[in-house]
Amino acid sequence: MSQSLIAFDTDHIKRYVFGTSKLKEIRGASSILDRLNRIETVQKAESDDFKATKIYAHGGSALFLIDSGKAESLGKAVQKLYHDATRGGASITYAIQPLPDDAPPLPDLMTATTLNADIRMSDVLKMLRIRLRLAKDGQHPHYSQDELQSQKDDLRQDNLADVIALPSHPLLCTCKSCGVNYAEVIVKDPDDTGEPDSRYCRVCKKKRDEDEAVKGSIPGLIRAAQEHKLSNETLWGRILQALSEKDASHRSHYALPVGTDRPEDFNVFRQFAHGKDYLGLIYADANNMGKIFASLPTLQEVHDTAMRVDNAVFDAMAEAVRLHFPVRGDTFPFDILLIGGDDIVIVTPADKALQVAWTLTDKFYEYTDKQHTLSTGVVLAPVKYPFNQSLILVEQTLKAAKKSGTISNGNASSEQEQSRINFMVITGNTSLNYDKIYAGMHRKNGYGKDNEFYATMRPYTSSQLNELLQKLKKGNELRLGRTKLHQLREAILKLDNTRSILLALALLRNWRETERTFIKDMVQELDVRQTKKQQQMGTLFPWFLDGKESSDDHILYRTPLLDFVELYDFVSF
Repeated sequence: MSQSLIAFDTDHIKRYVFGTSKLKEIRGASSILDRLNRIETVQKAESDDFKATKIYAHGGSALFLIDSGKAESLGKAVQKLYHDATRGGASITYAIQPLPDDAPPLPDLMTATTLNADIRMSDVLKMLRIRLRLAKDGQHPHYSQDELQSQKDDLRQDNLADVIALPSHPLLCTCKSCGVNYAEVIVKDPDDTGEPDSRYCRVCKKKRDEDEAVKGSIPGLIRAAQEHKLSNETLWGRILQALSEKDASHRSHYALPVGTDRPEDFNVFRQFAHGKDYLGLIYADANNMGKIFASLPTLQEVHDTAMRVDNAVFDAMAEAVRLHFPVRGDTFPFDILLIGGDDIVIVTPADKALQVAWTLTDKFYEYTDKQHTLSTGVVLAPVKYPFNQSLILVEQTLKAAKKSGTISNGNASSEQEQSRINFMVITGNTSLNYDKIYAGMHRKNGYGKDNEFYATMRPYTSSQLNELLQKLKKGNELRLGRTKLHQLREAILKLDNTRSILLALALLRNWRETERTFIKDMVQELDVRQTKKQQQMGTLFPWFLDGKESSDDHILYRTPLLDFVELYDFVSF
């Protein structure tokens, strides 16, 4: 019997989940996709109609082994499943790769590196990834030229639909939430004090219905967790299951009082704020997973790696929550917006966001047996700030973190140091682009020499951020004056080695001896000069000389102090 591998990949996950800025619909969309991916797709594939063997299914992707004659039917059945469950809001792409007729049967197939004398399993998996990529791009390797042109025309029309407005009519109105699709139903929502009766499209209505269903199930899930009978067949069932398990240090379980619920909306995070009404949006994503999966030679290793990474994401999330977010009153002081596979999006109170980011990064490395790393972006934004804009900024922040980790990959002293944690704080004058913000903290100048000044150390390695967090804790204990910190910030932003140094040294004299020592030590601990010539240079405060990046004709200065000042009011312990 001929066998094939069939791979699935959900299309535009973030566009569907974050299609609106309302917390209810974000959570509902995330729950729908998780159930479709982990549960319903697997049930469909393993049913008597198809009898497929699961390799993995989570994070929006799946891989099955199936009878070649049933593969195409399974692909179309899963696509219909997604269309019906999301009311057309989400879709999934599949690709099929036949195996040689003389390939070994299960279970030997799982560990086989070669399928016959000419074909290796790694080549089959590579071809499957190519087919899936072509399918997602609207092409198919078996189509004729006319069929390919038809596919491209359809794809072009789909793209036009994203940018051209719907036809207008006096008797038609668009959905209150997404503002794109036509409204079809009127929903009475007593929790929405502004507009309790609103019109929604069928896609957003489905998301809201899902969120209400999850809300109604949480009391039962909590009771099941207390009785150690919790199932992980729903997203929040799996989240609570991870939270209720003992951590790596065998500490007590996370307290789950019956009656505890998720935040109703983003405004609830005001009650968790310490001082400023800010929240933290965290986006974490594993590094180099595409290359890692491309290097795996057997199906068993694909299965083991996928399971290890997915479990580590949930375990790292649970550890971060246990450490930083005990239940407050009757509300979880956090919310999981997207989790599974190799990434996680979580919203938290701003004062704990950096600690959560560090814990996620550190524990993910630990829970993957030190085989994989995670990079994380954090945006600290006012509660009233538009969520969609925060999401754009956190994606840019994460992208910069991953890029920095890739550049420094060869020079890292350990695998974990390839991880990067990046952040930005949104204030009244903040640009809406991370690259522009970063460029404003960088300057080149000099006469005869190429001097560069970076008023930041972002993105941070895991160990560097841990050191910064410890300094912030000590700084809060010393109660450093905010006026002096602001003056230090202004001195650093001169971005040169004359005014910055003179102003900063003059400012140091206004601090008490313990404060002055603390501030100077923060810079000196990072000042590692590589050559004797560099070591002979005099004081550089508030800068330290980056000896690794500097040379005789190129000198690079950095400082952690601006990051310290920027986070001083936002991090609490």
